[in-house]
Parts: sequence; C-alpha cells; structure tokens
Amino acid sequence: MTKLHLRIRLCLVGSAVFFACTTQRTTISARAQDNGKDVRLPAEKPHTEHDATVACPKGDCRGQAPATTERLVSVSVGDWHTCGVKSDGTVACWGSNKYGEAVAPPGRFISVSVGEEHTCGIKSDGTVACWGANRSGETNAPSGEFASVSAGSSHTCGVKSDSTITCWGPNAYGEATAPAGKFTSVSAGWHHTCAVRSDGKVACWGRDSDLPNESDPASAPAGKFTSVSAGGLHTCGVKSDGTVACWGNNEYGQASPPPGIFRSVSAGREWQNRISHTCGVKSDGTVACWGSNYHGEAAPPPGTFVTVSTGNSHTCGVKSDGTVACWGEQVSAPGGSFASVSAGSFHTCGVRSDGTATCWRFCTPPAGGFASVSAGGVTDPHSCGVKSDGSVACWGDDSRGKAPVGKFASVSVGADHTCGVKSDGSVACWGKNYPGQATAPPGTFVSVSTGLSHTCGVKSDGSVACWGSDKYGQARAPEGNFASVSAGTRHTCGVRLDGSVACWGDNKEGQATAPAGGFASVSAGGRHTCGVKSDGSIACWGSNEHGEATAPAGRFISVSAGGGYACGIRTNRALECWGVFVESSVANWLAQPSGSAEEDRSEHSANPGEGTIGIGKFGTIGKGGPGERTK
Repeated sequence: MTKLHLRIRLCLVGSAVFFACTTQRTTISARAQDNGKDVRLPAEKPHTEHDATVACPKGDCRGQAPATTERLVSVSVGDWHTCGVKSDGTVACWGSNKYGEAVAPPGRFISVSVGEEHTCGIKSDGTVACWGANRSGETNAPSGEFASVSAGSSHTCGVKSDSTITCWGPNAYGEATAPAGKFTSVSAGWHHTCAVRSDGKVACWGRDSDLPNESDPASAPAGKFTSVSAGGLHTCGVKSDGTVACWGNNEYGQASPPPGIFRSVSAGREWQNRISHTCGVKSDGTVACWGSNYHGEAAPPPGTFVTVSTGNSHTCGVKSDGTVACWGEQVSAPGGSFASVSAGSFHTCGVRSDGTATCWRFCTPPAGGFASVSAGGVTDPHSCGVKSDGSVACWGDDSRGKAPVGKFASVSVGADHTCGVKSDGSVACWGKNYPGQATAPPGTFVSVSTGLSHTCGVKSDGSVACWGSDKYGQARAPEGNFASVSAGTRHTCGVRLDGSVACWGDNKEGQATAPAGGFASVSAGGRHTCGVKSDGSIACWGSNEHGEATAPAGRFISVSAGGGYACGIRTNRALECWGVFVESSVANWLAQPSGSAEEDRSEHSANPGEGTIGIGKFGTIGKGGPGERTK
C-alpha cells in the first residue's frame, strides 16, 4: 500500500536548521521560514535512476527497518514506523510507537498500510482493523468487507468488496470524499487521494498543491493505469504498457521517472523543504529510484524485489527470498565488533575493535588508530577522539574552538563545548563558555563528562566536581567518593564506590530518582537515565514516552541514555538500542518555560570513554524510530 507524507518537516533548534558537518556538505541554498525568520535548509541536486550497484547497510533506517529477520509477505513504510505482513499472516511493526501505531492487534491479515501516525490492515475475514493516532477518526474503520485499504497521512480509504470506495478521517480538502463508481485500487496521499477505476482510468480527489501554478498531484493524466501511488506532493502510477507516469511537485526529480517497464511504483512523502523521492520495482525485479537521494533513500541495494515502499527519507522492500531490506537514512551501527560508540546530534561515531574510527550519517573521521571517540554538536555537528598516541583529533564543524595540543586520556564532546582529561590528570575545555561550562577547576581528574551547559568530573580523590549551569541543581554534586559520573541535560548521576547510584538536578520525569541496588555504570540522558547493574542487566528510570526506559533483557557491558532512546553494548560487543529517535521535539523542549533558549538547546549526554556509549538527544538508534514531528 502506498503511503504519504502530511507535512514538510523542519528540524529546528532555535532559529537554525540542523545540517551536515562542513566536512560532508557545504551547499546551503534552500530557505524556509521559522517565526518569520529565514532558516537554512540543505540543498541537493535531483537524483537520477540508480543502477543498484551500491549496497547500503541493512540497518534500522531511523528505527523503521525490521527489528526481526523473519520473512515478510509485504511491507509498508510510514513516516517513522514500518509494518509488514509475516508469512503466517500476523503483522509485525517497528519504529515509533507514540500513539500505538506500531502495536498491531492479534490475528491474521491479508495486507497492511502504514500512515503517518496510524496503521490499518485487511484481516483474513475481509474486515479492516486500524490502530494508532485517532485525532480525526482515521482509525474508525467502517464495518463490512474490503479488498484493500490505504492509510494516508491522517485519512484512510479502502476498496470495498463491491469495488466501491469508502474513506474516513479528516476531509478539509475533500480527500475523504470518494467519487462513485467501481475501482480496483486506491491510494491515500497527503490532502489528496487517487484510485484506479475498473476501466483503467485514474480518478483523484482533494488537493495537495501548496504553490500557485504548480502541477496538482490530484490532477491525473489521461490514459489507462494498472496501479497508482499518491505521495506527499506528487503522484505516480504504472500505465497499462508498464511505463510510469508521475505528476505534481518535481523539485527534486521525484516526478521524472526513468524509462523502462515497471511492476509497481511507490511515491514518497515530502519532508524538509518538499524533498521527496520515488521508487519502483522493474520488470526484472530490480528496484529503480529517482528524486532526492539526500540520505541514500534513492540508492537501492542489488537483488530482486517483490514489493517496495517509500517513506520520507528511507525506503524498504521485500526481496524475492522474503527478507526485508531498507535503505536511506541509516542510523544503526554498521556491522562488526566495536570497542566504543558515541552518537551525537546528527551523526554517530565508533571505535572498531581494530582501533579504527568510523562515523555514519555525517562527519568522516581521519585515518589512524583511536582509543576513544565522542560525537557531539547540535546545530553544527562535530566529533573528537583520543588517538592511539594520546593526541586529540577533531573533525566536522570547528566553530566551537580547536583542540589543544598535548596528551589526553579521554575526551567528551558536549553541545557547544568539549572537555578532556589530559595525561597529567588536569582537565582542559574549549568551546562555548556560557555559563562557565568550559572553565574547569584546578586539580587532577580521573574522568570528565560534558552535559548541555554543565560539566562534571571525578577527581583523583573520588570526589565529584561540577561547573557551569546549576539552574536545576545539576552542578551541585553530593559529598562522597564516586567511581564515575555522567552529566545529562538538566541532571547528573554518578556511581558511588559501593555501587549505588546518586542523582541530582532536574527530576521532573523521575530521571534523578535512582533505584536501589549495585551498578557498574550509569548514563544520564535527557529526561531518563539508564545504568548497567552489577549482574550485567540494564535498569532505566525517568521518562518512558518513547520506550527509552524499557531496556531489553540480557547482559551488557555499557549503556548510554540519549533524549528519547538509549543504546547499550552487549557482552559480545554488539550494539542494541531502544526507544525512538527524537528530532523535531527539540522545538517543543525549547519552548518550555522551565529553561532558557541559551541553556536548553539540546539534550546531550556524555561519552565517558572507551567501552561506553555517548549519545545526544538527536543521536542514532538501533531498534527504535523517530518520534515527534512538527505539526
């Protein structure tokens, strides 16, 4: 079933749009408005048909890629969650689950269709079941038997057993007012819907063009079609001769299909400044994609596919052997064994077991061996690492200062500042220093952890010293000796020598209320905290809005809590993550009266060093998916 995209998504911190590291992309031309002010958006040239010679890692695609290796009959990609029908007829979903959209009901299904925040499927008895967000009745499926169903952004349509179409949900643009007649298929888009009539002609209703004189994706061309796919601001269909025709927004080439014969086509939804792409399964079973390739969403892996489904910045397809492959905005760790990993604002870096550093998404590290690495930055991503010779190397945006010369034992990159423990035990900090987070006190330290606007470190005598912002008490360390400390956004936690955890600072979500018991390590995130217990299991507390405090079972070496998710390294050095990748929720966070824009720009947690994970609020995840979106 074809999915859609309801809104143009802007990921803002203050008045700046997140963009890639300067070492990766520097062309910024598109602009948008945020509260009447221009903000920058990344520009990209249209992507032409990919020859499928590049294979992207099969990752979680920002949480929407499969959380299981089970074979699927079909797959449907939404904005931040994905669902598929398994070979036994049950439905498996993964990714964002804020509204229950990824919790499929029991029973057997014939097909499933993923919308933006809701999901619908045809059960084995022909009835429709819907779950997830229900703001305007989009999950209130009517009774009766259906042949197919399509979940739009916030409306749903289905072809009934008598071949008529019924739609439900919002109808502001007439997108839920289906015409009379007999139809073979239907596809719900943003504010428009298209369907193939029994005579092969395409009928569309509603409207999705938001610019004057722009081709309306609801204005279908003449001719006969076998299928149609309504995307965000464009629509594509497979004609009776097997060629693909597209109409609507074509700013990135998403409505300029390549020549050739296709079995099916899927029009993606628009995101960030109307960026979109389209993919289709060709007659030989290979997948061709066109349009934006900003995150590799238009670069399918080799092999033959049965179906393909496009999201906003990622794509998934069912291969001929029944396995699912996803490509695009990859945020899960690449394969292999890792000594440590650190996820920052918009990129992730890790040190492999052979000592080499690797980063995915943005920011390519320099060559050479590394002892540890820390990914940080908010609006301007950058990373730093301690090399094998003890020197610190930094890459990406360098507007927050240069790393000093000398030998370091560890380094921790915060939102706008960085601190490291030098070989003589002193702490050196650089970058932004309001309100004093980069002014380290004298003395010798064992470790240091950079938070949002404060920094904490364990001194050689075991006491904890903190500096910088103390608005919520996050820099008021208790007395006593500690083995480690972790600075979060507005709170701090540390493991005492007896293994107990002490937390201080903001406790609005219970993130500073540590459970009893012995812990080996602790990580303070945005509004939740996680720690590795003495038996190797993980305990989390605080906010669980995105499942970030629901840790998986098993034994772990380390854990790191981010904004709406957490990641841990298992005893076999494999990386596993849970929760969701929270992106645009930063705007809501900044709008909260409890914090100033200067102080609350990010939810960044530290990278304590080798063998641990450091994750920022907007870092990467493995088994989650993005959560909140701009409305």
